[in-house]
Amino acid sequence: MIFNCKCLKPSFSNKKYSYWEKRKTTSDEKDIINKISNDKDLINKNILHIGVGNSELVQKLDSSNNIFGITISNNEIDYGNSLKLKNYKIFFCDKYSLNFEKTFKNHKFDLIIDTNLKSYSCCQNAFDYMMEKLFNLLNYEGKIITSINGMKWFKSLKPKLSFNFKSFFYYKMKEVSGNPNNILNESELKKICSIYGIKILFDENLCYLIK
Repeated sequence: MIFNCKCLKPSFSNKKYSYWEKRKTTSDEKDIINKISNDKDLINKNILHIGVGNSELVQKLDSSNNIFGITISNNEIDYGNSLKLKNYKIFFCDKYSLNFEKTFKNHKFDLIIDTNLKSYSCCQNAFDYMMEKLFNLLNYEGKIITSINGMKWFKSLKPKLSFNFKSFFYYKMKEVSGNPNNILNESELKKICSIYGIKILFDENLCYLIK
C-alpha cells in the first residue's frame, strides 16, 4: 500500500494474518451495534464499516443496506465472505493509505462506522488525510459514527508467528503500544470538523460527525 507519509509500516498483505475474525465483539463496537440496530430508518442505505472484525455489526443491519467493509486482515475477509451475507463486500485496505481513496472513488455513503478513528494512525499526516477522505465520502446529511471510548486509546499492530495445537503455526496481528499522540481529544476533533463544515453530536457513548 502507498501512504502520504514516510513512516515505516509492516505489510500484512502477503500472508493470511488473523486478527479479530474469531474474537468477541469489543464493548466499543457493541455500543454502536446497539444504537444502529434499533434505527428503523437504516434501510436501503450505503454503509461503510471500517475494521470489519468478526462482521457481527453487519449481521445486525437490515439486508436491504448496501454494505462495504475494509480490513488489513485477510482472515477477516475470508471469514466475512464465508457468512454469505447479502449486499456485503469486503476489501483489503488501510484507511490511512492512499489506496483508501482509490478503492472508493466512485462511492458515496450515508453512514460510515469506525470504532477508533485515530488509535492506530502512524502519524498526524496520515490521520488528517484519512479524515478528509472520510468527509468527502459522505452524502449530504451522511454521518460518521465512532466510539467516545475509542478516542481515548492508542495501539499499533505488528506481525507475529504464533502456535497453537489447533492451527499449529499461524500468522496473527499483535497489538502493541502505539503513539500517545493518537488520543483524539474533543478540541482536535472540533478543529478538524470546523475546516470541513461538519457538525458534531455526542451522546453517552458515541460521537456523530454529520455533513
